[in-house]
Amino acid sequence: MRSARPALLVLALLTTLTFGLLSPTAAQAAGSTSKVSVLTFNVCGHAAGCGSWTKRENAVVKRIVDAKADVVAVQETWGVLSRLERRLAPYGYAKVADSGNEGMFAKTSKLSPVTVPTTNTSCELVTFFLDPSVDTSMWERRLPQTDDAGNTWYWSSKKGWTRSSEVCTDSIVQAPKVGQTVIAPGGRAGAAWAMLKVKKTGKTYLFVSAHLSTGKNGAAGKRNKEAARLLAVTATAAEGRPRVFAGDFNSSIQRGKDTVGKRFEKAGFSDAYTKTKKRKGTKYNTATGYGKKPAAGGSHIDRVMLPRGAAATRWEVLVKVRGGKAVKPVPSDHAPVRVSTVLP
Repeated sequence: MRSARPALLVLALLTTLTFGLLSPTAAQAAGSTSKVSVLTFNVCGHAAGCGSWTKRENAVVKRIVDAKADVVAVQETWGVLSRLERRLAPYGYAKVADSGNEGMFAKTSKLSPVTVPTTNTSCELVTFFLDPSVDTSMWERRLPQTDDAGNTWYWSSKKGWTRSSEVCTDSIVQAPKVGQTVIAPGGRAGAAWAMLKVKKTGKTYLFVSAHLSTGKNGAAGKRNKEAARLLAVTATAAEGRPRVFAGDFNSSIQRGKDTVGKRFEKAGFSDAYTKTKKRKGTKYNTATGYGKKPAAGGSHIDRVMLPRGAAATRWEVLVKVRGGKAVKPVPSDHAPVRVSTVLP
């Protein structure tokens, strides 16, 4: 009878390749999707006309907390981002990206930062003592003296001849994969991003908080160039992972000449607004202003852009209105936009 050992070895090898290298968890993740809710909010932390931040901070924090989003992208945060970080921490949010004027928070129970090996250099000032074997009989103690190696020594009645020098050492540490860029040289447009892992599925995505230039007429062409740069820079940072863009694009489907939206469409992205029929607050502009009534022209310049294969199950402008009037205090001249997404 021929031995069955070769057949068993082949079976064992196939089993190892199928299950050993691809665990059940990994196999599940390979065919799964990630449900992630995203909030984008221009908080108007410092711009002219925004008024006192201290009078609005509680309202901003409450609007974010009440939204219960997994990822929160904020813009116009210069000078207030650290305050938001402290205020949101008790609610389970951690700051994961920061360009100064754009930032991002993530729910730590749902997502975690992806880390990469990074060289960390640490330096300290070290005091060296002169070797007693060195002949210092000709050295004048009241002046610095130089030895044959070019080192300068100083005399101390308590320590003798000493010198101080900065010594630096390198070590490899794990650091979050984050980044930022100015997408309009000389302007205010910029972005911050972070690579985040969805704990339930193990899948990773690059989430981006962006703010493009404001203005009408010729500004549309400027924003088109900014969008192109934003897409190019983040494509390199994403390293093939899906990207989700959230922010104040100052361009909307409803405004007609939506150069930014068209640029994103060419790159394979879709406005979450178009991916679902479950919408709320659509009549309101996302730039609502501080008037007695929120602006209601239906212009949505604060957007969430989704990659190919992604879906949206709900889209909503979070505006608080009572009796047709804005509930005071109005947190910002923009309203948050919340989207429930299903990512590939």
